[in-house]
Amino acid sequence: MNWDYIAGFVDGEGSITKKGNRIRILVSQTNKKVLNEIAKFSRTGFVYKLTKRESHWKDAWVYAVIGNKNVYKFLKSTGEKLIVKKKKAKSALRILEEFFRKEKTRIGLKNYRIKTGKKLRIRGLTYREIGKKLNTDFGYMRRLIKNIE
Repeated sequence: MNWDYIAGFVDGEGSITKKGNRIRILVSQTNKKVLNEIAKFSRTGFVYKLTKRESHWKDAWVYAVIGNKNVYKFLKSTGEKLIVKKKKAKSALRILEEFFRKEKTRIGLKNYRIKTGKKLRIRGLTYREIGKKLNTDFGYMRRLIKNIE
């Protein structure tokens, strides 16, 4: 098993989909063993059985990679090796990098609000006054500060 082989599977049998801020990778196959080996090798994702829509159809399984961090790791390993889905993988990587950058900014803002809110609370300001100073809801500030105290 190697990333070239997995990229071929994703190109031929897989899909890269986006729903809201979430991106996922799905690969369907009638050979469960291959999908389990991919999951084992990549150390991410899981395999589940599809429900048959017709009784005469073969059993089928799906290997799914979900969670933006897992998808990012998977695409960093396979993205350059893809042929058919290379453009979609590059687009997904850009979207994920933007998501992570915004998430880092959001966490930084939250930490700033906690630190500043605690200082203002020590000075005797109410949660409503702190909320106004930090341009956010006073209830949110109260929960942030109370959870830290």
